[in-house]
Amino acid sequence: MNGCFKIPAYPQAMESWWWQRSLNNWPEVSELRIMNHIRDEIVVQSDRFNKDRIFSPQSYSSRTLSILAYGNFFFPRTWLQNTLVLAEAIDLRGWEAPKKGSIRVLDLGAGSGPAGLAALRLLRERGIANRIELRAIDYSSKSLDQLKSIHAENGNLWPNTSLKTERFDLRKARPNTSSNSYDLVLMSSSLNEIAEGKDSRQMATSLAWISEGLKPGGFLIIVEPALKQACDRLHEASLGLGKASLHLHGPYFNGAPCPFVLSGAQYHSHEVRRRKPPAIVQRLNQPLGLSINDNKFGFILLSRKKPISFDQDPSVLRLVSPVIKKKGVYAFVGIGGDAKERNYEIQNRDLSAPEHRELIKALERGDVLRLGSWETYEEGRRVRIPHASAIEILWKPK
Repeated sequence: MNGCFKIPAYPQAMESWWWQRSLNNWPEVSELRIMNHIRDEIVVQSDRFNKDRIFSPQSYSSRTLSILAYGNFFFPRTWLQNTLVLAEAIDLRGWEAPKKGSIRVLDLGAGSGPAGLAALRLLRERGIANRIELRAIDYSSKSLDQLKSIHAENGNLWPNTSLKTERFDLRKARPNTSSNSYDLVLMSSSLNEIAEGKDSRQMATSLAWISEGLKPGGFLIIVEPALKQACDRLHEASLGLGKASLHLHGPYFNGAPCPFVLSGAQYHSHEVRRRKPPAIVQRLNQPLGLSINDNKFGFILLSRKKPISFDQDPSVLRLVSPVIKKKGVYAFVGIGGDAKERNYEIQNRDLSAPEHRELIKALERGDVLRLGSWETYEEGRRVRIPHASAIEILWKPK
């Protein structure tokens, strides 16, 4: 499993920081009442993000309760999503830090900073020593104040970094961004707000001007909720970026777009990563019963540099379904290096050693594999993996 890459855990310091902030905000109130206040707001925010799709300064990020509910409950999830996607950009897709000088990161729609701060943390965890300059833009001054406090009070998590915040409403105008300036541009659940009411062609226009700020080797990382409408719109927008000289680096291969969008399939492109959430999230969720273990999201990676070349056949694939055991086989759906959807399977009898069975069971939607050998059936729509030793993991977070 040589393609397994360690993903740093959500820092305990961050969990403690947000909860202490909550206690400090209501010093005369019991911890139980504070939790219940926050729980009520979590339910409201969950509906806003997943059902109502309401995006305005009045709907969230304008009240202290909203910010604290987000920070304690949703911030860790957003942190993990962005850590995973940036890790893939570094480990598999060829993003590299500049050989000298600072790494410049732009976080558009930063909120209280889960994406930008997660980037700072991961870059340091990966041993990248360049100074890092983070510029964070958002319309909520209260959220940006939280971001400044987190950055200043937890400097040991991201040494030798600087932060500049800017209040700006991205829905109304373009911010001042110099061309060829940034190594990373991050958009975490913000494109759907910026592009609210726009069609995919207009979204593509927005992505084109946002990418103007990238250095030639820089990456634009866009993470969105795993809702079918949001993910489909994102991938539809990516179809219109050829004139902007932008290349797709992920989630699939060789610059290929999402095949689900091209075919109008009922399924949509998204990740599902099962991770144990922080203790405070578990405590807050006890009476709510929300789904907190499966971290679901969609993403694309864009750059002006050409994508890494992968074999354009079934041998390289990204899992786009869970692994299911049925009728003596383990089966899953994958998108190959040629951008075709196929059903992959390995027979139970070909998993002779316990470690082989554990390898298959541990696979998640989003893992990237390479097959040393395979056989195709049903006009290439079904792929049989002859034995577990044929499987090489190219990228899997652990």
